[in-house]
Amino acid sequence: MKIFRIIAVASVFVWSTSSCEKYLDVNDDPNKTEFASLDVVLPAAQASTCIHVGGELFNLGGFWAQYHTQSPDAGQYQDIDAYNVSVDFFDRTWQELYAGALNDYKYIRENADGTNNAYYLVATLMEAYTYQVLVDLYGQVPYSEALQGTANLTPAYDEGQAIYKDLLSRIDEAMARYSADPANGEAPSGNDIIFGGNMSRWIQFGNTLKLKMLLRVYRVGDIFDQAEVIALANGGNLLSVNAQMTLFEEAANKSNPFYDVNYDRLGGVNHAASQTIVSFYQANNDPRLDTLYEPGSGGAYTTKPQGDFANRDISFDALAEPIVFELKPIVLFSAAEADFLRAEALERFGGGGQTAYEEGITASFAMYGIADTVADDYYGAGGPYEWIAGGTTEDHIKQIATQKWAAMANSQNLEAFFEINRLGYPEYKTLANAQPGDLVYSLASVLPPGQTPQRLLFADVSKSRNPNVPAQSSGDVAVPIWWAQ
Repeated sequence: MKIFRIIAVASVFVWSTSSCEKYLDVNDDPNKTEFASLDVVLPAAQASTCIHVGGELFNLGGFWAQYHTQSPDAGQYQDIDAYNVSVDFFDRTWQELYAGALNDYKYIRENADGTNNAYYLVATLMEAYTYQVLVDLYGQVPYSEALQGTANLTPAYDEGQAIYKDLLSRIDEAMARYSADPANGEAPSGNDIIFGGNMSRWIQFGNTLKLKMLLRVYRVGDIFDQAEVIALANGGNLLSVNAQMTLFEEAANKSNPFYDVNYDRLGGVNHAASQTIVSFYQANNDPRLDTLYEPGSGGAYTTKPQGDFANRDISFDALAEPIVFELKPIVLFSAAEADFLRAEALERFGGGGQTAYEEGITASFAMYGIADTVADDYYGAGGPYEWIAGGTTEDHIKQIATQKWAAMANSQNLEAFFEINRLGYPEYKTLANAQPGDLVYSLASVLPPGQTPQRLLFADVSKSRNPNVPAQSSGDVAVPIWWAQ
């Protein structure tokens, strides 16, 4: 399949430590053509974003959102589980998202400007999504001076607030341009690996992305637009399906990247189910447990808390583990997430989020083949997820945040980590005081008591070469991102 060959090329760059150098070589190679077809560049760019969000960053988010923990039979990810973050964490992700995805989106935007509004829109939205991920991981990243090749090898780091503000403006401009003249240029088709060229879905993606970003900055007055949030939540044409990459095969180097690295290459010995999420599902008799986690050899969902490296009394075989498979989709947005975003917006600013909250639970259950009538029982009268009648706004925000966390398990791990830090739910407790639905401080934490990871440290690949990287200490991993301060 032609499309998969393109993605396979992108995947090679993803796992290569020299992708940045390869990119510079391409820029300087006189034998390379000066123009690459947009229908070839787009899927490679999309694959770059998806493979990182669904690969290394999926792994990181799974530990820090407490969906999985380091198993006792291996130690590959003990540093992540212990919050022992160093500057060389995710150098490859940093390199490839800039040299690959973002560089390609810039190329598409520049070459589609005025000639193809559909490609311009898709590239703008995917660029904004990718930058949003980077800003939410690091706080500040190169933006206004980025992607200039040899013209500027030491770009300044822009403040996250300024980046968000400009991204929201870019999204509005691209969506308005497409809406004004959708026939300008041929739209993507099968080479669009997210929606197959369905531009109506891309409009919904743009609206959903705007709502997510606006809610993420609702404490930041010069960016937040309450009127737009209310408009988007009240019939703003949001996603009702998952935005996801599904083009994987049951073959080495062609499968889901998290599976490929951790199961095909490393033997599947690193990840055990986290006690945190499993205890929540068990306490509520939640049917999603059976679709997301596999019981241990004894048939029970035996688990360990985060960072419990010293306790080796339980064998890995006896532990429950996440269900991961070659064809597992990489989800950028889920329909449930869109519903929970609406629920939060309406609860905070629009007169009540109950209906959207219940629709989010239904969408999450449906994602795993669980009938709507079953979901009804869970949020209906007397159900474990029943809306708190007469509850405060904060009571309801906690419910929404908790259900979003439960819905994102083993599918949107990184976004779950961001939302935990933004919303403050689920809350952290010591292991002795934790109840089902509470996060726990890692037993192996290297941070001071009461502190948890909020960000990554600036990438060493940039820090070692760029004097404009902001000063930072190892303890800054616990400093909240600007939108959570």
